[in-house]
Amino acid sequence: MCFRSVPSVLQWSVSAEQPSPILRPPFRLLSRRLGGLPFGSVVTNLHSVAPLLLNDDPDLPLLALGEILPSWRPDIERPVALAGGYSHGVYSLGDTYVLRLAVPDRAERLRHEAATLNDLCARSDLVGITNRLPGVVASFDAGTATDDGCRSRWQGCHGLIINRFPGTNAFRAWLDADEVTRVGWICEAVRILRSVHGFPEGEPSDRFTPVPGGRYTSGWYGTRIEAAGTDWRDCHRAYVSKLRVRHAFSSKNRHRALIDAALSACEARLDVMTSVWGPRTGHGDFHLHNIIVNGTVVTGLIDWEWGGLTEPDADLAHLLRWSLFPAHPADDDLEDRVTQADFAGVPSAVWSSYPEVATIKTLEDRLFVYLVEHDLHQLTEHPDSTQAVVRLEAWLSSAHRALIPRQ
Repeated sequence: MCFRSVPSVLQWSVSAEQPSPILRPPFRLLSRRLGGLPFGSVVTNLHSVAPLLLNDDPDLPLLALGEILPSWRPDIERPVALAGGYSHGVYSLGDTYVLRLAVPDRAERLRHEAATLNDLCARSDLVGITNRLPGVVASFDAGTATDDGCRSRWQGCHGLIINRFPGTNAFRAWLDADEVTRVGWICEAVRILRSVHGFPEGEPSDRFTPVPGGRYTSGWYGTRIEAAGTDWRDCHRAYVSKLRVRHAFSSKNRHRALIDAALSACEARLDVMTSVWGPRTGHGDFHLHNIIVNGTVVTGLIDWEWGGLTEPDADLAHLLRWSLFPAHPADDDLEDRVTQADFAGVPSAVWSSYPEVATIKTLEDRLFVYLVEHDLHQLTEHPDSTQAVVRLEAWLSSAHRALIPRQ
């Protein structure tokens, strides 16, 4: 079971039996798991959410909990906004739970996360790692009615409550850890991901859990293609074509020559993008910010918003990219401290933990395509991104070769 038992007493800032009628936005409870009885589940995301100011009253999120969970009253603390650039719209509810409130254009992604986590929790081959996946307490749509000003502010938003893993994200802990601890985190996190991909624990294997009738997903955010097909090569042909069209019609394209060169380099490598294992359930955003560590232990993998069916090597691209450019995803207070040398051991730790991927003969070209696609996408969303430009120039200069397994 993915869900932990919960305490039985709740201390509200106002009466839970009679919350304020003025500050009670309507909520439709979509899922809940109480006493082992599943009503579905959804999970939170700690990444890629615009700043969220839903109300002026700090008690409104707490009153929302009283509305959606009238018969379930855990010992939950007052919501406190989590710090950091990856946690907009996320509130801690003490050390045990997290409340997430998503603006309407992000709400569907959080519902998508529900399907991914439900599928993972139902898989018998993952019994040993489900405690490392976010456990969902409740999911709710906010603002299903607009009969007063308070309620209309919540129209179309979505809320989630999940369990909170002890520790901090591996990126923030990285600089203060020794190399043995760092390598241990990577190896453990990659082994968890490998199990999610369907490979059995232990020695390298050509056996894996199939996904009947699965269709690949390709891309990110505004350029993402859902259910793109059953052939990995065709998916990437479609995605690169979509990126070319998006850039061709962009009025803010200041790097035309670089983008054209990157698109052409991708297109020249598309023949190697074959389906190696078939559609595998993947994380979609696997990197150090989404790995939670406590001491030497990986306590959980968070942020499954972009989960979907993929090839295993594609799911490792984010972690490898940021190991070469670690200052790019760094929080502001860490950016000046981060150096590439601190992350130099990441690729070898990845490949030692995932030998099936390390032995793909065309891995160098496949990794190039994944890396370039991502940064071409970044420039469709952020045409002035100097970081994406720097990375594209690096990939075209063969910087990705430093990331592949050493012979």
